[in-house]
Parts: sequence; C-alpha cells; structure tokens
Amino acid sequence: MNKRVNFEDNIFILKVRIRMLEDLVRLDADPDIYLGKTLDDLAFIDAILSSLLDSLLKNGKLIERDEQFHNLEDTEEQLDALLYNILNGSGSVSAARFPVIQEKIRAFQRLSADRKGYIRDARGQGEEAGADAMMVSSDELSELLKDF
Repeated sequence: MNKRVNFEDNIFILKVRIRMLEDLVRLDADPDIYLGKTLDDLAFIDAILSSLLDSLLKNGKLIERDEQFHNLEDTEEQLDALLYNILNGSGSVSAARFPVIQEKIRAFQRLSADRKGYIRDARGQGEEAGADAMMVSSDELSELLKDF
C-alpha cells in the first residue's frame, strides 16, 4: 500500500504535544497521575519522530524535503529542551523528584541526538546534490549554444 505522509501536519501535532508536556513540567501536576503518562507520551513522540525521519530519508523526491528536515530538526530541538527540563528541573514531574526516570530520559536524549545527526547528514547531502543539479555539463552547454 502506498501511503502519503503529511509531514507538516504531523510535525505540527508533535510540537503541540511537546508544548503540552512543557507546560506539565512547569506546573505542579500530580505525579501519581501524570508521571507514567508523560513517559508514555515521550515514547510516542520519540517513535513518531523516528518514523517521520525514516519516511523523509526514503523519500528523496519530496519537493519540500529540505524544509521538512528543518521542521523535524526544530522539533528535535524543542524535544531536547523538554528532556533537559525534566532532567534538571525541580517540578513535580522531574528526575530530581523521581531519579528512577533519569535513565529513560537520557535514552530519549541519545535517540534524539542520533536523529539530529541523520538530519544534518541528509541536509548536507541534499545541499551537495542541489548544487550538482544546478551545474551545467560541457555537453549541455554545447547543446545550448549550438545555435549561436
């Protein structure tokens, strides 16, 4: 089955979910209610970011591919800031209050860093390919100038 991925909408929704978690970390939320759900949400966000990156890497013909890599990288930065706040913050849902979650948060950070590396590599290759596509070969130049 050939499915079309709407990168912009999916990335927008992830950013909204990350902002919601940022608010939760700042508020005095009841950890008995929200700690487990926060970890589940982080796992969901991590899985979707990996899936979107995989789709972008496989879809070399996407017209706005570089823009979507940029959006994905921006979302990863937002996720990094959230993870940092959970690790180093003093909120009710934080590693300071629940040291047992430190390793999970660090694992999410490592996965995010890996994805950012793939994004940077793909963007660098895209820029090189774009520059090569703009170059005119000597045969093309001869063909263009043959009537002059």
